[in-house]
Amino acid sequence: MNWIALIVVLFLFAGLHYLNKKGVSFLGRVLLATVLGGIVGLIFKDNTEYVYPIGRIYANLLRAVVTPLLLFSIIKTVISLKDIESLSSIGGRAIGALSMHNIFGSIIAILLSLAFGIGKNAHIEIPANAEINEVPAFTDTIISFFPSNIVAHMAENQVLPVIVFAGLVGVASLLVTDKESIQPFVNFIDAADRVMFQFVGLITKFTPYAVLALITNRIGTMDMASMQSLLVVLLVVFIATFFHSIISTSVINALLAKLNPMPFLKKFFPAWLIGFSTQSSTGAIPANVEAQVKMGVSENVATFAASIGSTFGMPGCAAIWPSIIVIFTINAMNIQYTLLDYAMLVLVCLLVSAGTAGVPGVATIVATSVMTAMGLPVEMVILMTPISAIADMGRTATNVEAAGSAGLIVAAQTDNLNKELYYAN
Repeated sequence: MNWIALIVVLFLFAGLHYLNKKGVSFLGRVLLATVLGGIVGLIFKDNTEYVYPIGRIYANLLRAVVTPLLLFSIIKTVISLKDIESLSSIGGRAIGALSMHNIFGSIIAILLSLAFGIGKNAHIEIPANAEINEVPAFTDTIISFFPSNIVAHMAENQVLPVIVFAGLVGVASLLVTDKESIQPFVNFIDAADRVMFQFVGLITKFTPYAVLALITNRIGTMDMASMQSLLVVLLVVFIATFFHSIISTSVINALLAKLNPMPFLKKFFPAWLIGFSTQSSTGAIPANVEAQVKMGVSENVATFAASIGSTFGMPGCAAIWPSIIVIFTINAMNIQYTLLDYAMLVLVCLLVSAGTAGVPGVATIVATSVMTAMGLPVEMVILMTPISAIADMGRTATNVEAAGSAGLIVAAQTDNLNKELYYAN
């Protein structure tokens, strides 16, 4: 029966490939794969042993791309600030505002996840070969932030020292006075970053097939209570993202920009809606800049904030989503977290956000990075894929709004905001 299940799944793979050729959307194929996986899993109950490796290979590829992706994207982000003055002024203020958005997002997600008890009684069994590590002691954690052998850290998929190393390399690049002499290095980083994201795109193209395989195995090896738990996760995601977009962003704008937040919510809504519908923070950059300029933010600040906001902070994808998955996992596996562990989770989400890219599907990479850093099995990230595509609407809209908020805050703090235009109807 295991072999028959595998043959059926391969036949369905061919069907998904045909639909792709016919132009069926990625979301449509993922949802169809989820349904088909559930049906096959029910039919071949306890006979999906040969199907699971397909999903495991996909998870391994995601794990393989995490550290090089973070390395090149973070260096590129820092170098894009051009000089230390920009880093400490406009860049520093924007990063500070985006960091606050990320921290708020993580805290909101953790509190809501705990309140809803997501993951409890989920009846999800982690495969025996999944990597499950203990979160280290506080002093060891602090030491582990700093690299000792970057090659070894990358080989062992230790993302935190890679993030710190990449950030320091970026700062060192900014300190070089003869920019022309390091242009080949800058070009290499830019090219490597493009290649890594192309690699990510190549992997994510196989998501529908991995979802079908993993759902087949999951349904074939567990009870249906877990499917109900995923719907609760989706509910928590939308509550968290909407709360952050409306309430948290208003609080942050009022505190840091010292402005009435209501005009921002009203005038930024078109850009928020574009992010919600396109599921791409990068694709929403033009609308993001336009919305900021219309509310009185200078064009250079608006452009910078919208751009940096698509590669840093990203509270929807890099804070809310991974935090929810972590809480789901520790509850499902009955792992006890202390306040220090939760604080560590908030910090990890912030650090990992430095390598986030505003394109559809990268939330999976970010969540994988967080799960790896927290010593939890990355398979749980893949098992969330059936709801990830739907959750991405709320996640992306939240990311876009955070970037717009950062532009408003920087403009207000640096006298680059036309307040009359901001308050005009």
